[in-house]
Amino acid sequence: MIEQQAEIDQIGGVVVLVAYDRPGLIGTRMMRGLEVPFPILFDPERVAYRAWGLGRTGLFGAMLSPSLNWRYLKLLIRGERFLGFAPDMFQLGGDFVLDRSHRVRFVHRMRNNGDRAPVARLIAEFRNAAQAPADTSLSETSTTELG
Repeated sequence: MIEQQAEIDQIGGVVVLVAYDRPGLIGTRMMRGLEVPFPILFDPERVAYRAWGLGRTGLFGAMLSPSLNWRYLKLLIRGERFLGFAPDMFQLGGDFVLDRSHRVRFVHRMRNNGDRAPVARLIAEFRNAAQAPADTSLSETSTTELG
């Protein structure tokens, strides 16, 4: 997503990262040497994770899933560094796109640690959300769930 920051800005989108880790751990281990242009909200109690329906996985989903191993292999081939293991390998994340009226327009809840929404899909959903009419009512919320 970092590479798409200019496009996201042009669309009028905002990316916010939510992490359950301690801020010190993120800074010293996972984000060390990375310039991340997005705000990071810390949720050590995982209130947001529960509110958004983000679940947990088992050993297979956390470490042995083919999609996770394939994702790491592609990162290593591109020369990216391994960021280390998360303190809680079983916590799953997700991707959400909201429109300007704060209606959820896209939901992708991870099924395992390698299950991320494709960046191209997120950009397309940003565009769709930007074109949605502004509305303060929350009725008839249209959402799309990935796969």
